[in-house]
Amino acid sequence: MDLRKTAFPGIAAAAATIMLAAVPASAASTAYNARTSYLTASPAVGMATSCTARSIALSSGSYDWRLQIGGNVSTARSIYLAAGTYSWKTCLQPQDGYYYMYDTVDKAGSEPAAINTSFVLGQSGTYTWGAQLDPKF
Repeated sequence: MDLRKTAFPGIAAAAATIMLAAVPASAASTAYNARTSYLTASPAVGMATSCTARSIALSSGSYDWRLQIGGNVSTARSIYLAAGTYSWKTCLQPQDGYYYMYDTVDKAGSEPAAINTSFVLGQSGTYTWGAQLDPKF
């Protein structure tokens, strides 16, 4: 029996594990709260408001927060969020000729944070719309 080949396989595996653990983790991925639906280019007050909601666990840090419809993206708002589980709700409310979109992130025991903007669509069609939180850490 050759001890060089059989006695130490666990040591090599442990060394490889230690080396892999030392590699820094990549940055967190952008999170989305989105929905796809047909939207008219001529919305009007009185049409139904559409919302999408989810629960999300977030790490402490600064995020760029944006709203979007298709390729139309709002200017980012920088926000610091503490670690925890949040209720995340995005709503699209038709107005006369445009859509008013608002988004909230709400953690139990804290004041909810909100962002809003308006979008005008050039043509009717199926759009993916919603919010994104892009971690900056």
